[in-house]
Amino acid sequence: METSDQNGRLHLPDPSLREIISHFYHIYNTADTIPVLKHLSPNLEMLLAFNFGSPISISFNHEQPGNFIVNRVVIIGPLRKMLNYELHAGADAIIVNFKLDGFYRLFHQSLDELTGDGILDPVILTNNNYLNELWEELATLPDLKERLQMLNNYISSLIHTPEEAAKPLLAAEPYFHNPRLQPVKAIAADTNLTERSIQLRFKKYTGYSPKELLRFLRFKAVIHEMLKQPAQHLTVFDLINKYNYHDQSHLIKDFKTFLGTTPLKFIKSLKNNQFCVSGQAEP
Repeated sequence: METSDQNGRLHLPDPSLREIISHFYHIYNTADTIPVLKHLSPNLEMLLAFNFGSPISISFNHEQPGNFIVNRVVIIGPLRKMLNYELHAGADAIIVNFKLDGFYRLFHQSLDELTGDGILDPVILTNNNYLNELWEELATLPDLKERLQMLNNYISSLIHTPEEAAKPLLAAEPYFHNPRLQPVKAIAADTNLTERSIQLRFKKYTGYSPKELLRFLRFKAVIHEMLKQPAQHLTVFDLINKYNYHDQSHLIKDFKTFLGTTPLKFIKSLKNNQFCVSGQAEP
């Protein structure tokens, strides 16, 4: 199943990869159109971008696109801040969005030192040139469906089973959506691991900490609330009360961290409809 907007279309991976990849996202801009500026909400996911068209300018938070350029294939993440990207005429790229330990299971690359503040050269990160070689094969295929199938096949052929150390973390994913639980303490009780061990494993397999995940999930809920409500009906104080922020400065701090703006400025920006929250299509 697919979902789409004016400059992008979301595609589900093969069923065998649903634990690895949340979705593929095809972004494009037809040859006779002017540049389009888009904004992607942070999602803490690792992104693998294959660009087959005109160069794509990107930046993070309040910076204007142009700090980084995607020409062929790059790695981005964990995506902690809003991603701005400018699509020029002829833009044509596929973004692979990994779930939880999905990136680790493909590349066996520890994520604990990745900041997500820029783009990463896949040759340097993986000590291998195979992603550039894959790009060359993909670029010879004129059809999007063929490219997506090649990506599905390629990832399926290289993916590893979850490491034993990661399994308790994956099994505990529902804990992070239960406000009555303290997830790290609950995982520790289930596994006889120390809380410090759980935190280190999280950083290794996902690139972020349990505390960071909890903070992000609350902020994500705030963004979804703002997107579904008419702008004139939103008040900052309603959001503070509903999502248990200490005060206005606490909410503003999260907005500046994740989006590089304030709640009021963000509400105003929703009118241009250029903000996208990364998600998974319904199966």
